[in-house]
Amino acid sequence: MRTRAFGESDKIVTFLTREFGKLSGIAKGARKSRRRFVASLEPFTHVQLGFRSRPQADLCFIESADIVRSARKLAFDLDRYAYSTYVVELIDSMVEGREAEPAVFDLAEATLARIDGSADSPSPLWLRQFEVELLALAGLEPRFDLCSRCRRPSAEPGKGFRFNPRTGCLCCDGCGDGSGIAVSEAAIVSMLLLQRGRPTELPASAGGEVRALLQTFIAHHLRRPLRSPALLREILGM
Repeated sequence: MRTRAFGESDKIVTFLTREFGKLSGIAKGARKSRRRFVASLEPFTHVQLGFRSRPQADLCFIESADIVRSARKLAFDLDRYAYSTYVVELIDSMVEGREAEPAVFDLAEATLARIDGSADSPSPLWLRQFEVELLALAGLEPRFDLCSRCRRPSAEPGKGFRFNPRTGCLCCDGCGDGSGIAVSEAAIVSMLLLQRGRPTELPASAGGEVRALLQTFIAHHLRRPLRSPALLREILGM
């Protein structure tokens, strides 16, 4: 997920693992050796990791990292790099400690492999799918199906709705006090389709609104602001 220099020749590397959650370890000689850990400690790379833990220690010792999937296109494609950076940073911010997160790992690997391996250019829709699935796995899935007060279905025509990014719920105009973010019918439909696993049917006109809703909601549940959305805006205008 990320690396930083440690001493003159070592690196501290943070990984997301399927069995042990997020862990960090020291890779001895990784900065100077041309043979050990060749390309296997690069961000976005899927590796088979060998490590040795120490009791009560925050850092393990990285003994081996054999490449399963390398991110071959990212060095030559800024769009794919920006997408992948966002995926990794969001997971890094939402996953805490050494608890097994197999579903999160599988989602991360599937998303990164899709971004790097697709013959098509990456789509913003892929990030919306990723965000919705990650929020659901974290127990933070927002509700877009009804008013949180009167329980009026959001699909019912003729009612306006506002979204509270703190609670992750909708409130209809009849119940609310005007606070929150006004949400169009197209954005509500888009969110429901995403949450039901039918993203190919999203109304194209709602893409920017859905992105803003999700990222505003996500920001309320993170300890620190993400940097990668600024990179996406700079490179892709999104």
